[in-house]
Amino acid sequence: MKLHHRLAALAPISLTSLLAGCLQVPATAAYDTQLSCAQIDGYRFHVRTFGDQRLPPLVVVHGGPGGDSAYLYTLSRLAEHYYVIFYDQRGTGLSPRVEREQLTLQRNLADLHGIVTHYAGDRPVRLIGHSWGGMLVIAYLAVHPQRVSHAVVVEPGMLNTAAAREFVRRFKQYQSLGDGLALLRYLVLAPFVASRDGQERHDYVMTRLMNRARPGAPYQCAGQAMPPDAFVRAGYAAFDAMLKPVLDNPDTFSEDLTRGIDAYTGRLLLLSSECSFIGYRYQQEFHLPLLPPQTEHVEARGMGHNMLTLNPQWSVAALGEFFAR
Repeated sequence: MKLHHRLAALAPISLTSLLAGCLQVPATAAYDTQLSCAQIDGYRFHVRTFGDQRLPPLVVVHGGPGGDSAYLYTLSRLAEHYYVIFYDQRGTGLSPRVEREQLTLQRNLADLHGIVTHYAGDRPVRLIGHSWGGMLVIAYLAVHPQRVSHAVVVEPGMLNTAAAREFVRRFKQYQSLGDGLALLRYLVLAPFVASRDGQERHDYVMTRLMNRARPGAPYQCAGQAMPPDAFVRAGYAAFDAMLKPVLDNPDTFSEDLTRGIDAYTGRLLLLSSECSFIGYRYQQEFHLPLLPPQTEHVEARGMGHNMLTLNPQWSVAALGEFFAR
C-alpha cells in the first residue's frame, strides 16, 4: 500500500485520538475539593447556601430527576430574610455519582430529611420544590409533616399513577424528529468527553439536551426560553433509574405521594403556570384534589414551567409574601 493511502487510513484514528478528552463536564465533589459541600449520612452533597444561618432555614429542591440546582439560584434573593440552602441531589449536578441502587425516590426523600436536619436542626423549615422537586416536597410533607411550616410546590409532574399516565401522554405529544437529531448529534460527540467517574459522557449528552433552551411549548410561553447553559451538569443515571421507566410505562409509577399528607397543617402553596403542559389546569384536575384543604393554588399568568428562573422578580415577591404569613 502506498504511503498516502496508509496515512489516509490512519487519519480517522488519529483524529479520534486527538479529540478524545477535549470535551469536558464539570467534576463532581468527589474530585473537585474546591466545591462547597456538606457531608450528610456518609454522602458528600454539593451545597450552596445564601444568607445568615441564624435566619429561618429555607431549602430549595431542584427538578429532574437528574437536574441540578444552579438554574434556581435566582431564589438566592430570598436570603435577605431566610437562610437559603440549595443542594444537588444524590448522583446529580456536582454531587458524586453513585450506584444505581441508591437512585430511588425513597433515597431522595431520606436525603431531603438529612438536609433539613443538618441545616435546620429542631427549627421548622420552609421548602420550595420545583417540578420533580415538587414531587419530593409533597412526599416529604406526608412523611414529616411536623418539620415544615411553609411549603411551595411548582408544577409537580406526577403524584400518583393516574397523573403519571396523563403526564406521559402529554409529554409524548411533544416529541419530535428534531429531538432525535439533537440526541444523535450529542451522542456522536460523547466519546470525546473526558471521563473520571465513568458517567461524564452520558451526563454530557443529557446536559446538552437540557440546555437546548427551545422557546415556547411544551414548557414555556411563546417566545420564552431558558437562558443558555442554565444547567451545569445533568445526572443521566438518576433520570434513567427513576423517570425513564415511567416514560416507557407510566403504570410503573405506583406511588401515591400524598398518602398521609392530611397530617400536614402548615401552609402550602401550589404554583402553576399558564403555558406549561402540566400547568394550572393539569394541576387543578390531577393534583389539587389530593392536597390538604389549606392549599392555595395560584396561576402565574403569562409564565411557563420555569417561572422561578425566567420571572425571578415576580416569583421572589410571591414567595416572600407567602412565607411571611
